[in-house]
Amino acid sequence: MEHKDLELKHISIVDDKKYFISTIKMQVRHSWLNQQNNLFVYETMVFKTENEEVIYHEPLFNQRYDCYEKAIHGHQSSIDTISSIVKEN
Repeated sequence: MEHKDLELKHISIVDDKKYFISTIKMQVRHSWLNQQNNLFVYETMVFKTENEEVIYHEPLFNQRYDCYEKAIHGHQSSIDTISSIVKEN
């Protein structure tokens, strides 16, 4: 299966606070077997910001996808539901 490159970024504002939404293609490196050397997934993550800096070590949300189309849909869904994501944290 071919995996297209993807790098989507978005800043959302909820109650005057900024949140960074990022969706990327990434290689899985957690495998125990060499048979998965070329395994890729897509991942959407939401991060809070403080003083105009993204707090990468404390994601508020993350979701992985097995294909490009699901990742694009998931990224948009995160944008559309950012208020709910923030309230859960």
